[in-house]
Amino acid sequence: MLMNRGHEICQVVYNRRRREFIHVGGLLDKSRAPLGVFGQRDVSDAVAFDMWWKGRGIPITRAGLQRILDDAGVFVPEELAMRNLGLSLSDQYWICPQGSQLAWSDINFFNNSFERVSDATAPHSPVSTPAGAHPDNTSDGNLSKRWVVRGGKRLLLKGGGTNNQEPYNEVVATALHQRMLKADEYVPYRLVDDAGTTQCACEDFLSDEEEFVPAIYVDRLVPEQSHLSHYQHYVRCCESLGVEDAETALWKMIVCDDIIANSDRHYRNFGVIRNVETLACRPAPIFDSGSCLWADVPLASLKCGEFSFRGKQFDSNPARQLLLVGDMDWFEPGDLDGFGDQAIEILARNPLLSERLPYIKQSLERRIARIVDIREWS
Repeated sequence: MLMNRGHEICQVVYNRRRREFIHVGGLLDKSRAPLGVFGQRDVSDAVAFDMWWKGRGIPITRAGLQRILDDAGVFVPEELAMRNLGLSLSDQYWICPQGSQLAWSDINFFNNSFERVSDATAPHSPVSTPAGAHPDNTSDGNLSKRWVVRGGKRLLLKGGGTNNQEPYNEVVATALHQRMLKADEYVPYRLVDDAGTTQCACEDFLSDEEEFVPAIYVDRLVPEQSHLSHYQHYVRCCESLGVEDAETALWKMIVCDDIIANSDRHYRNFGVIRNVETLACRPAPIFDSGSCLWADVPLASLKCGEFSFRGKQFDSNPARQLLLVGDMDWFEPGDLDGFGDQAIEILARNPLLSERLPYIKQSLERRIARIVDIREWS
C-alpha cells in the first residue's frame, strides 16, 4: 500500500526481478496522492508511478554512484529506495508491505533515529542486503551528500566538485539571501568539517507533516494552453493549488539566481511545499544554489572572459528570463552594498580557488551593478 503518513493512497505491486512497479490500483485518497503523477495524459499510472518513484532516489549522475551501489550490494538506485520502503526526508510517502503492522509514526526519519528505522523496516524490505535503511537512499542531486543527526536536527551535508567550490557557493548564496529576502524565503547553509573535508550543511526545511513538490510535478497539474509561456503556465499551476504570492517568490528566485549566475536552477530544485494534513501549499524556500559563480568553468576560460551562463527554468537566456520579473520593490539597492567583497571573502577560505577569485569578483560586481541599475529604473 502506498501511504502518505498514515493515509492509504493506493495498492501497488513491485516486481523484485524487474526492480520496478508493474501495477497501480485505484486511488483511495486522491487529495493526498503525489501531485502531478496520476492521471497523466497518454501515460499509464503504473509507468508514471514508477518514474516518480525513481525520481525520488539517487540519480544515475550522482558522483561515485557505482561505489555506493557496490558497497550496498545492489544493482540500481531504485533498490536503495526500496530498502527504505520509500521513506524520505523530502516527503511523507512510503510503502507499507501487505500484512505488515508498520506505522508511519514508528518508522519515519523525521522523528526516529535512522538506526531504529533500519531495524524496523529490514524484515519487510524486498531488498535483502547487509546495509540498512537511511535517508541517503532517497536523496536527489548529482554531488555527494549525506544526512546526519546533530543536536537533534536533521542536517544535509553536501560536497563539491573538482575544486570543491560548491559548498562555499552555498554560503555565498546564503549571504545574498540574508541581504535580500525574509528568513522563511531561503534555506541557510554553513560550512562544516566532515572527516577533514569542507562541506556545507543545511537543516531539513520540512516538518513531519510537509512534503516538497518539485516544479516538474507542479507543472503537470493543469492542461497546457498554447498561448501561455512556460512561466505563465507554471504560475497558473501554482494558483490551482492556492499558493499565495507565487509570482513574487519566483521573481525573488530569478533575481537572486541572476546575481550569482546560478546555472542549475532546474525543475527539481524549486517548487512548493504542501502540508499533507491540511493540504495547504506555499512556495518552497530557495535552496540548492551551489552550481553558481562559474564553478564548472575552467580557469583558462575565466581568464578569457567567459562569464556567460544559461538558465534551466523558464528561459535558457538569463536576460530574457529576467524580463519575467514584474517588479523589484521587495529589495533596496543598498542591500547589495559590499556583497561582492563579502562573497570573495567566503570563497577565499578555499585555497584551491585563489587563482579564480579575481575573475569571479570582476564579473560578480558587474552583475551586481547591472541588477542595481535595473532596480533603480524599474
